[in-house]
Amino acid sequence: MKWLIVVVLSWGIGFISYPLIWPNETTLAADNRRIITSTIQNNAAESLSNTNSSITSSKAPSQKAHDREAFKASLNIEETPYMSIFRIMQLAEQDPLEALLVAEETEHEDLYGLILEIAGKMQFSNIMSWLEQFKSTQQYESLLDSYLRGLASVNPQQALSDIEFLAAEPMKSSIMMSIVDSWASNDAIAAFEWLKLQPETQSTLKMYLNTMYYYIEQSPNEAANLISSLPLNESTNYLITSMVYQLVEKNTQEAVDWLDSIAVEQRASGVFIISRKMAETDPEAALVFLNNQKQAYDLNQDYFNSALAEIASVEPNMMLARIDNYDTNVQRDIIINASYALAEKSESDFFQVINSLSDDNKDIAFNQRAAQLSQTDPQQAFNVSERINDVTTRFESIMSTVNVWSSFDKRAALSAIDNSTQLTASQKVEISNQIQLQLTSSNIIYP
Repeated sequence: MKWLIVVVLSWGIGFISYPLIWPNETTLAADNRRIITSTIQNNAAESLSNTNSSITSSKAPSQKAHDREAFKASLNIEETPYMSIFRIMQLAEQDPLEALLVAEETEHEDLYGLILEIAGKMQFSNIMSWLEQFKSTQQYESLLDSYLRGLASVNPQQALSDIEFLAAEPMKSSIMMSIVDSWASNDAIAAFEWLKLQPETQSTLKMYLNTMYYYIEQSPNEAANLISSLPLNESTNYLITSMVYQLVEKNTQEAVDWLDSIAVEQRASGVFIISRKMAETDPEAALVFLNNQKQAYDLNQDYFNSALAEIASVEPNMMLARIDNYDTNVQRDIIINASYALAEKSESDFFQVINSLSDDNKDIAFNQRAAQLSQTDPQQAFNVSERINDVTTRFESIMSTVNVWSSFDKRAALSAIDNSTQLTASQKVEISNQIQLQLTSSNIIYP
């Protein structure tokens, strides 16, 4: 009996203590996960610490090469090429030179420009040794441009200084435009002040225009004041034109208000831009605006005439109907621009529109239309030329048309001359003889 009691007590103690001595699988798995997770987090923190410290301290070349090989190996197991690109660009944010070397060794040449721009923004000049290998290649300009453009966004003066010894003309001027553009996108006023000190060349004029776009966006009032203070010359006209073009695309009234804020003698170049834009939606308002400018500010007559002609290129029917309201020299410009606008009209529609014009003005319209059609429809161009009333103008128009026509279809041009009812016999001979002298593919006889 005592023996049975001892067995029972032993079995009970064993049952109670078993989970404490031998944990079950579920408990063990949970504990393992916690240990693994903790290890991963510690390793990640340590890796991040190592990465950050690599930015501030230089590794030995052998260690760099070892890390690069490991990085390249890891790229090979990425699921998609896009992830590889993403990781290289992440590396570029930490060490642009290493990113360039990895991109070069993994054939990601398309990333060079992006990495170099990042290097410029970080002012990492150690990439210059890598750039040297491209100095005699066609890639050099675009690669150097990327680096200096990035540098210019944070330190434009340094970028301008570097370009002096990194490139020669014409590459130098081209990259300098890019530098100034990057500078102006962040601080147009400072870029503009620098430009004012530079000699006036075609390159600086282009930089003026590009900078002006940023200037208007960043400081429109200061831009207006600056332009008003400048002497009236070609550069100033470029600036005014640039500013009005940009403003009128956003809001026509804003462009009008800005034009009113600058000196009277500087407004002419902007008037016809605004009037043409107005004419696209409201030609009547465009004419009112133009006439007000002429009366209130004594707008230069040449600019006034040009603005009227611009409206005619948008709304030809309206301007041709009012042609008698303007001086003879203005009428010619209006008719020429209107004829351009009517080029796509059929022959009958064109004749209907200009039917109310005087004979002299019709001749201008016919002559213009013939010149426009001589390449695309020489037969119609010839027919239009024959409608010209003035004998001398008609002959000159026909001569001009058949000269173009005969260059690609001499036989058709000669036939049109022979059948003309508006040319005299001597004129036909004169034109035919001139055409026969032309040697073209349409009349070469091959053996």
